[in-house]
Amino acid sequence: MRVALRFGLAAAWLMVPSAAMAEDCRARLVSAEPAVARDVTPRDLVELRDFGRSDTALSGPSPFSLSPDGTELAIALRRADPDTDRYCIGIVVVPLDRARAPRLIDVGGEFILARGDSHGVPDLPVGTEQPVTPLWSPDGRWLVYLRRDRGVTQAWRARRDGSYAGPVTHDAEDVRAVRWSEDGKALVVTTRPMAAANAAIEREGRRGFLYDRRFWTLSEARPRPRLPLPTVERLVDPDTGRTIEGGDAADRRDNGKPAGARLYARSADGARAWTSPTDPGLVQGPTKLQVEASGRTRTCTMEACADAVGALWWRDPGELLFMQGGTPENGGTTTLYRWRIDAEPAPVALLATTDALIGCQLLGRRLVCARETPTRPRVIVSLDPDTGRSTTIYDPNPEFARLRTGTVQRLRWTDPDGVAGYGDLVLPPSHRPGDRHPLVIVQYQSRGFLRGGTGDEYPIHALASRGFAVLSFNRVRPYASDSGARDLASFIRIGMTGFAERRRMLSAIETGIDRSIALGVVDPARIGISGLSDGAASVQFALINSTRFRAAAMSSCCDDPSSVHFAAGLGYLNDTAAWGYPGPGADDQGFWRRYSLAANADRIDVPILLQLPDDEYRFAIETYVTLDRNRVPIEMHVFPDEYHVKWHPAHRLAIYDRAIDWFDFWLNGREDPAPAKREQYSRWRALAARSRATPTSSAATPPHRPAPAGASPTRPAAPGS
Repeated sequence: MRVALRFGLAAAWLMVPSAAMAEDCRARLVSAEPAVARDVTPRDLVELRDFGRSDTALSGPSPFSLSPDGTELAIALRRADPDTDRYCIGIVVVPLDRARAPRLIDVGGEFILARGDSHGVPDLPVGTEQPVTPLWSPDGRWLVYLRRDRGVTQAWRARRDGSYAGPVTHDAEDVRAVRWSEDGKALVVTTRPMAAANAAIEREGRRGFLYDRRFWTLSEARPRPRLPLPTVERLVDPDTGRTIEGGDAADRRDNGKPAGARLYARSADGARAWTSPTDPGLVQGPTKLQVEASGRTRTCTMEACADAVGALWWRDPGELLFMQGGTPENGGTTTLYRWRIDAEPAPVALLATTDALIGCQLLGRRLVCARETPTRPRVIVSLDPDTGRSTTIYDPNPEFARLRTGTVQRLRWTDPDGVAGYGDLVLPPSHRPGDRHPLVIVQYQSRGFLRGGTGDEYPIHALASRGFAVLSFNRVRPYASDSGARDLASFIRIGMTGFAERRRMLSAIETGIDRSIALGVVDPARIGISGLSDGAASVQFALINSTRFRAAAMSSCCDDPSSVHFAAGLGYLNDTAAWGYPGPGADDQGFWRRYSLAANADRIDVPILLQLPDDEYRFAIETYVTLDRNRVPIEMHVFPDEYHVKWHPAHRLAIYDRAIDWFDFWLNGREDPAPAKREQYSRWRALAARSRATPTSSAATPPHRPAPAGASPTRPAAPGS
């Protein structure tokens, strides 16, 4: 079914005239005039122009590259179109002096899904984008990048002036990465040959597949190739696309990097700086910053150097710049430090900000960074470390400046167990003193532009525009962080023991709610909660172990006996057993009564919206069927050709709209009068009418209920809680 669907989507794509499609995309990628002042809508967020990874990680590859002469940068820009359910993608060259307009040197291609090995199964898509950063040739004349057309990813190159763009490789299988060789005369192309492994599986199918750990039964009725499956690098002539036989593709640009180093920087005069784990055997153990200069090696002993260092640069001989990222303990604050190795005994803080600074690169004495604020999407800035002043070089979304967003307040707290946490409280643009709003919790990272939480499904500013207060909750430090665990299974198992990890998250969420209520802007009787992945696990645990929540929405679901034991295959089953889950056939109702929604169907009465990918919805079947049969208000939507994170623009807009409507219905008793939504509200009124909590009293409009279909304050606590 999935293969047929993808073929159908590809066929529809190819029916569109490519020239007309490219011209339309060119127009959509070019920044427009600022919009008329108004509140943010879901469509505004779906249609933002993006570049780089959708998250705001401080470390990792930069979303842009600087030209060798330091005058321009290049990005791969994308913009979703929910009406056609596709992305417009282009390579943009931006002059750093802003004297000339940015220029598109290539337009076209398809969204490239990131893939990874998980639970012993290779190449599972997650739904997030594979980051594409165009890379400059050493002479500055060309840019090379990945582009996907007709379902295959190839290495492409384009001239800096935009006079030519075209493929270099013509492989039958996807190119996974491409970069220039050190001398700039060749391309290093990375592939992961899968054809032989897939052919072997086809042959096996003639006699019947052996059911083993190769199966990912959640989405496929056939095995995948057995791991390990190595990647292969080869040298390619950029002019002809031919493989250069006997060429050396080794990358020696990190020559001199100490063994075990994570971040590494080398100055022009040979000084070195690097971060490394204090104990390489620990899972999420502390790190240390070391420098080697003037003939001696030193270790920074400041707390700022001990954890969360995300970037290093040598600015002058003997002067190191480094950036510490936000943590739950520092309230999500990013701090830039300077350390003059021979003149200063310890690093000096130059600036601190709750904005996200992403992919920074040193250019002269300034940093060029992607920057996000809670109310403004990603831009590229030039930042002076000494003064903290920044100048915007490129804003791909100037229209957003005219859109109204509510006020954002960073809240910091310590829960009753002494665990530090933070979140961003967003109030509606229409907020007035004395107003108390329904509150929606969005999880589980709060950094940079507040878009839709992890997974981007709960549009924070659009919810605020509808009159909700939103607490964008940032996950606190994992319970097992200081446990000394030396493998991932042990790390997770420590957190699962007594549900310590889930209790820690719930305590942090409820402390953030209390802080919000104490400000006098939140109605404590109207609180909703949402989440994906770890955030969904927090929702699941909260609905069983708390009486605070009156409505819920989940983007993945759920841990129940059937999903853990049977839905995903033997590899996943073995992993969950190692994490401390009871095995198949084990009589452990005490475990599931404390954690499974299905096992608590007799107690749950909070309305739950499930919006799930077809790749994972089988995880939710036990929860949905059991709760539905117990008359719990629950509704499930399954989106085709989707993964853990949804990537189709049309789906994202639908998910945004339905999530807002769901919370508005259950927390405010309001319905959108749009004719297209009549059936939706008819279903929801029927759910309310059959609910054990508060039946609907009118066929036209659900009553305004302080606790609609919510957990009664007198509801008994879960066993063992």
